[in-house]
Amino acid sequence: MKRRSAKTRHLGTRILWALMRRLRWIGVRLEPFITVREGETIVEVAEPPDTFRFEFLCAEDVDELIRLEPVTNREELNTWFKEGKLCFGVWDESVLIAKMWCDLNEFNYPPNYRKLSEDEAYLYAAFSDPEYRGQSLAPLMRAKGYAALRKMGRSKFYSYTDFFNTAARRFKLKLGARNVALRLHLGLFGKWSTTVTLRRYSPATERNQSSFA
Repeated sequence: MKRRSAKTRHLGTRILWALMRRLRWIGVRLEPFITVREGETIVEVAEPPDTFRFEFLCAEDVDELIRLEPVTNREELNTWFKEGKLCFGVWDESVLIAKMWCDLNEFNYPPNYRKLSEDEAYLYAAFSDPEYRGQSLAPLMRAKGYAALRKMGRSKFYSYTDFFNTAARRFKLKLGARNVALRLHLGLFGKWSTTVTLRRYSPATERNQSSFA
């Protein structure tokens, strides 16, 4: 019965995705996403190699950030640093191998924009070198990043995940993250948009369930 239910959900997701693509052709954008609370559960991760170094980056590291992720826009990176956003990075000796951005002022994803409290942080734009795949680099960076932010008085970490990005949702499941809300951003012809909440998850029962309901 559970298997049939999973197949039904998968079919429904595929139908919804196809419908959204067709609607975009006529100027209607539907973008479902999930807001996520991270860092509430301590998840054990392997000890990093001695050559790894974890620290916040600075504007002088922009060249390394672009080398790590070539599609990154230099002007945007410089703007983020000037605005006071933080970038937490992982080095393997002198080579930057992973990074994630932290906003201490705003949940700056436009469809879910809000000001943050003094104990909150929004995590976004994470990226890891594909050459280090299989070495638990992303969970290591997250865990070390949580610890560094807690020293700054930040204890509540938020992010968002595209509803259809099952890989990202599984990753956050492994982190012990939990879903907060399922939301839908609706845009019409590039002239009007709004975001509505479709579902609020119960902390006791909805810790990023593997069913992805």
